[in-house]
Amino acid sequence: MNNIVINKCTYENIMKYICEYYTDNRIIVDSFWEAHVRESNFYIMEYNKNIIGYFAINNKEILTLFNIFEQYRNISQELFEIIKKYESVKEALIPIGDEFFISHAIDNYVKIEKQAYFSIYTQKKPKKILDIKLDLANVERDEKILNICHDFLKDDIVNIKKGMDEEIYIVRYENNVIGFGFIEYQKIVNIYASIGMIVCEEYRQKGFGSNILNGLKNIVKEKGLQAISGCWYYNHNSKKTMESAGAYSKTRLLRFYF
Repeated sequence: MNNIVINKCTYENIMKYICEYYTDNRIIVDSFWEAHVRESNFYIMEYNKNIIGYFAINNKEILTLFNIFEQYRNISQELFEIIKKYESVKEALIPIGDEFFISHAIDNYVKIEKQAYFSIYTQKKPKKILDIKLDLANVERDEKILNICHDFLKDDIVNIKKGMDEEIYIVRYENNVIGFGFIEYQKIVNIYASIGMIVCEEYRQKGFGSNILNGLKNIVKEKGLQAISGCWYYNHNSKKTMESAGAYSKTRLLRFYF
C-alpha cells in the first residue's frame, strides 16, 4: 500500500473511465444519481504513476463512485478501507448494477436503506390514450407558463439557462396547459435519457401523467435513446404512473451507511 498514491482530480480527468465502466456493464442510472456524481470531489489512485482506479465523494460524506481496474482488484478491499477515511465519508449511494462497488460496501456497512427505483420503459402504452400536445418550451419566452407549478421546475430552468442538456415540454389538452414534461440527457451513460413530468393539480388522477410519460418516451426513442425514470422508493403514486406508461422497475438505488 505504500506505493499507492491518491490525488484529487477533475471529472474530466477520469470521465472516460467512468463512462466506459457504466456503459460496458449496462448499469442503469438516472439523472438524480448522475447529479450526485457530477457534484462530487474526484480522486485517482496511482501505482508507479499508472492510474489503477478512482473514487468520488459528494458533500464530503457520500461515496458515489469506487472502481479499481481489474489487474489491481486483488488489493481492492484494502483500498476501500483507505478511501473510507477520506473527507468525512459516512455513506455510499450505489446503483444495484454496480456489483463491484456494492460488494465492497456490503463488507463494511452497518445499515442499508432503499433509496430509489430505476425504471426502464417498454413500448406498452397507457390504457387510456388522451389527445395531449407536447411543445418544447423556451425558458425565456415561456417563463410565466413554466411558473404555473410554482418552483417545481426551478432547477430545470436554471440548468437549461446554464446550457445543460435538458428539455422542458409544455403539455396542453384542449388548449389548456395541464402539466409539464422534462427530459434530461445523461452524460455518463449516454444511451439513456431520464424522463419525468408534473400534472397541474386540477388535472391529476385523470390519466394525464402516464400519457405525458408516454409522449416523452416516444421523443427519446426517436433520438435513438432508451427512456428511463427514477423515483423515491416510497413514492408509490409515481411508480404506478410510470408503470401505467409502460415502465417497469428493473433495478434500485441503495444507500449504505458505514
